[in-house]
Amino acid sequence: MNYKFAKIVGLNTDIEAAQITISSGDPQNIFLGILELSCDDAFVRGRQILSLLEDVFFEKEVSEKTAAERLKDTFTYVLEKLKDIENFSIIIASLTGKVLYLIGQGSIDCYLKRLDKISTLDGTSGQLISGFLQEGDRIFLVTRSLAEYLGEDLKNTVEIPFSRWEEEMESRINAKIGVISEEEPGELEEKGTPLRRAGLIIDVLGDVEEESIIPAKEMISSEGEVQRKIPDIASIINFFSTVKISNVLPGSGKVRLILAFILITVIILGAGLKFKSVKDQEKLTSLTNYLQQAENDFKEAQALKTLNLEEASTKLASAKGNLEKALAINSKDFRAQELKKQIEGEGENISQKFDGNFSEFLDLDLIKKGFKAQHISLSAGKLLVLNPDDSTLATINLSRKSQKILAGKEKLGTAKYASVNGPSAFVYSSDKGIIRVDTGSGEASSAAKLDGSWGEIADIFAFGGNVYILDKGKNQIWKYIGVSSGYSDKRSYLTEGVRTDFSGSARMQIESSIYILKSGGEILRFTKGEPDHFSIGGLDRGILDPKSFYTSSETDNLYILDSGNSRLVILSKTGEYKGQYSGDKFGTATDLVVDEIGKKVYLLEGSKIWEMELK
Repeated sequence: MNYKFAKIVGLNTDIEAAQITISSGDPQNIFLGILELSCDDAFVRGRQILSLLEDVFFEKEVSEKTAAERLKDTFTYVLEKLKDIENFSIIIASLTGKVLYLIGQGSIDCYLKRLDKISTLDGTSGQLISGFLQEGDRIFLVTRSLAEYLGEDLKNTVEIPFSRWEEEMESRINAKIGVISEEEPGELEEKGTPLRRAGLIIDVLGDVEEESIIPAKEMISSEGEVQRKIPDIASIINFFSTVKISNVLPGSGKVRLILAFILITVIILGAGLKFKSVKDQEKLTSLTNYLQQAENDFKEAQALKTLNLEEASTKLASAKGNLEKALAINSKDFRAQELKKQIEGEGENISQKFDGNFSEFLDLDLIKKGFKAQHISLSAGKLLVLNPDDSTLATINLSRKSQKILAGKEKLGTAKYASVNGPSAFVYSSDKGIIRVDTGSGEASSAAKLDGSWGEIADIFAFGGNVYILDKGKNQIWKYIGVSSGYSDKRSYLTEGVRTDFSGSARMQIESSIYILKSGGEILRFTKGEPDHFSIGGLDRGILDPKSFYTSSETDNLYILDSGNSRLVILSKTGEYKGQYSGDKFGTATDLVVDEIGKKVYLLEGSKIWEMELK
C-alpha cells in the first residue's frame, strides 16, 4: 500500500512535550508513534525515547519476528523506559503492507474514517489491535488535549483535505499561544495554550505499483546474476534499410547474394534474440512480483494467526497461490524454494488445517459377532454403542478398552437411539418408549412410556440427570426431569410461542445450551428454551452432508463431522472457525465423540471405532 502522512505538534516546553515520529525500513514496513509526557527535560527526553523506539523496532526486524511481535516487544521496552515518569501517554503503530498494528496506553485517541463513517479504535488499552486497511481510509491519531480542544469540530478536522490539513491545523492549535511568565519561567500564563497537543493523519492511497528499474547495459536476475543486455537489433535493421546493399557488399552478384542471405539471417536471429530477451525479462518481472506478494501475504498470515484466524487463512491461501505462479515460471528459483519450505513448515499452524492420522481403537466384533452401530455416546470415560439391528446395547471403557453388553431386544424392544450420562444409559425404543439402563448392573426400567402425542423422534440425549428427545415431527424438544420416583411427565423445552423448523434435523447435543444439527449443515442453538445466536464463520468452503457433531460441558469447542468434505471442522460454541482436520475416515464415519483433555477423537465407522490425536 502507499501512504501519505501529515502531522501537527503544538508548543513544547522543558516540562511538557508532545512529539511524533514516522520512520520506515522500506515502503511496506513503517513505524510511527506519538508520545506526550510531563517531566523535567520533557522535550529532550521525549525526542530521545522516540529515537530509541525506532532503533528497537527495526533492529528486531533482523530477528525474523513478525511486525506484530516486534511492535509488542517495542511497547514493552518503552514502558520500561518510562517507568520513572508518572504522567505520560504513548501509542506506537506499524504499517506492514495492508495491515495496521496499534498498541499504546494513556490519553491518545485513535479514529478511523472509512467512506462516510468515523469510528473509534481502542488503541490505548495496552493490548495489540490490528486490521486491514482499504484504499481511501484515513487514520487520525490525536492527543486527548488536542481532541478536547477541537471539541465538536473534531469530525470536521478529520474531513480536511490532505493538501490543507497541516496548514489549517497549525492555525487552529496555535490560535491561543500564551506568553512565558517573567516571574515563573516554566509556566505559561494564557489558559488554552497548546501544550501537549499533537495529531497525525495517515491517508491510505492504495496498492504499490512496483516498477522494474533496469540499468541501460545490464539487468539483475532473481538469483542476483548480472545479465548483459542484447544490442538493439531494431536499430540495426533500420540502419540497413537505409543503405543500398550494393554499396556495402563487394564482388560478383552471386557473392553479394550469399552475403545478403547471411546478413538477413543474422538480422533475423538478432530479432529472435531480442524477442527472447523481452520475454525473459517479462518472466523475470512476473516472477519477482509473484514472490514479493507471496512473501508479504505469508508475513501477514503469520502476524494474524493469533489475532484473526479467518484472515490469516485467507492470507496463507493467497501466499500459496502466488508462490505456485512463481514456481510455474521458474521451479528452481532459490527464493521460491525457500519460501515453499517456510510455508510447508508453518502453514498448518497458521491455518489450523491438519491431516488426520487414524489408528484402530476397537473392532466391535469383540463385543458380539456382527455388531454394528450408527451412533456413539460418551460420559465419565465410557462409550455407549447400540446395534439397532438386534437392539444390543454395550459400554466400552476408554482406558481399558473392556466391553460389556448391558441389554438386548428383550429389555429394549426396537431400540433406535441411545445416550449415556454418568451411571445411566437411556434408550429410545419405538415400541417401549424411553428405557433407563444402569451401566453397572444392567438393570432396565421405564423412564417414559410410549407417547401417542410424539411425532417423529430423531435423537435422544441425557444431560444433568434429565432426558431430552428431539421430535422433528412436532418441531419440539421433549424434556423428562429426574425426580425421586423416576421421571416426570414430558415437558416442552422450548418456551411457549417459540416457532422453529426441525425438519431435516439429524443430531442433538447438549451442554448449557441445546444444539440441533440439520442435514444441510445448519446448526440451531437454544438456551433456556429460547433461540440463541449461532453462525458458522471463517470456513474456506461450506459444510457438506454432515453426519454428526459433538460438544459437551467438558469441551471448549464444537466439532462437526463434515462427511461431504472428508474433514472434521472445529468451531467455538458460537460458530467461530477454530481449525480443521482432513482424512478419509471423516468421509465414512457416521458419528464421533471428543475427549479434549486426553486430546483424542473417536470415530464410529460401522463395526470399528477409530481414534485420532488432536494437536
